[in-house]
Amino acid sequence: MARTRRIPIGRYVAGAALKFLFWLFLRIEVRGAEHLPAKGAGIVYYNHIHWLDPALICGTIKRYAVPLTKIEARGWPLVGWLLRTFHVIFITRGVVDREALRATWEVLADGDISVIAPEGTRSQDGRLQSAKEGLGFIARQVPDAWLMPCAVTGTPEFAFKLRTILKRPRVVLTYGRPFKLRWPPERVSRETLRAMTDEAMAQLADALPPQMRGDYAEADSSVNEWLEFLEAWPGEKGGVPKSK
Repeated sequence: MARTRRIPIGRYVAGAALKFLFWLFLRIEVRGAEHLPAKGAGIVYYNHIHWLDPALICGTIKRYAVPLTKIEARGWPLVGWLLRTFHVIFITRGVVDREALRATWEVLADGDISVIAPEGTRSQDGRLQSAKEGLGFIARQVPDAWLMPCAVTGTPEFAFKLRTILKRPRVVLTYGRPFKLRWPPERVSRETLRAMTDEAMAQLADALPPQMRGDYAEADSSVNEWLEFLEAWPGEKGGVPKSK
């Protein structure tokens, strides 16, 4: 049973500031957010192409969501303060950050949403990179958690330059189908986590433009040995019934 987490007061303060800045500097379009489950622990995972990505997702989503953010951002002028006040989980990249993992599992145990970049680092060319097994590893600790891909485009066009700010780059967040992972009764091997992660990444790639699919350009999103979708998809005949 999920505990009740009191949303930090800073989330309301910094959240309002971030939403104002998003409105001021960007033109944001959100697609498919109506399919976000209204309750239950969940993981929103995305393609990481700019430091703005996790803040944009959490700033536009209708539920309390906590992103993982590289620890270097903690010291950035103004942005670092906003992130700390907003409440993010800072993670040290390249090592197993147990403190960050525990904090993420606490978010999920409270029935809230964790926002994760499965690639583990920002893509330099905007194309999907091979994901780490960390997505499945985190989800394994809360087996009833749902997952939902969010394809991000447009954020690399933003920069703290007058010309860019006046242009107000267009950013699009496209949510894919929510699903749960089918966990086998036996011990989950690394190979199984790899297969689960690849199937989940195929769903993310499917929501991206073809030129951004990178390592998952040939992935078949119809192969779902480990995924159980939570609802029928618009335009899909018959569909998959919503889970009870």
